[in-house]
Amino acid sequence: MSTQIRFTPDLGPMGGTLSEVPLFPGDAFRLNVPEALGDGAKACWFPQFTWTELANGVWRSTGLVKREVDYQIVLTPGFDTVDLQFTAKNISDRVWSTSFAFNCLNSLHAPSVNDFECVRIWSSDGTGFKRLVQLPRTWSVRPTIQAYGVVGGPAAAGIPFVAKFGATSSAVLESWLALQARDGARLVAVASKPASFLFQNMEYSCIHAASSFGPLAPGETGTAWTRLYFVQSTLADWRVRLQSEMGI
Repeated sequence: MSTQIRFTPDLGPMGGTLSEVPLFPGDAFRLNVPEALGDGAKACWFPQFTWTELANGVWRSTGLVKREVDYQIVLTPGFDTVDLQFTAKNISDRVWSTSFAFNCLNSLHAPSVNDFECVRIWSSDGTGFKRLVQLPRTWSVRPTIQAYGVVGGPAAAGIPFVAKFGATSSAVLESWLALQARDGARLVAVASKPASFLFQNMEYSCIHAASSFGPLAPGETGTAWTRLYFVQSTLADWRVRLQSEMGI
């Protein structure tokens, strides 16, 4: 059994593939970090970044969108986690009232996990664990997608980037989503601190916990932390671990 998750970057933009996941043998996970980022009112889609391998399986991604954002990710894989440390600098001439990185974890090629009906994706609204299919849903021309606000974050429907999807639930959730494997004994989860909003798309069996950089004036820099989990655990036990490790 592998002792560390393996990340293989793409030659093109965004992210790469997570494989050799010790507790998910035979599964591969697509990681798009980020699909979009920057100003919540004028986000940059599919930015071009350069990945550099550091030591011990760690990778760094750097990039620049002229007159918009200067950005860096440090990706650190472990046995059952992958940490993503983000830094974003506002190099535009606008104040960003909200800013974020729209990070996607895609289980399309993870047959023991993927869920195209959203029946095994969980979060919590403060009253207990809830399947996303149990929560209020706003139907749009893309019925497979839905966005959710997070506790302590901005109103999701008030973020222009999110509003354009026309698919924001009225539910406000904790800043994580967990996808339960078909065997019921394992979880793939995403959590961000701080978080801007959550998002899921049944078409690709993907979950997002968009990291938040807060409001940024020109020249200001924000940081955020996202952790991906690939664990053998119940939801309740994993939630205790999440609180202990990330304080959310």
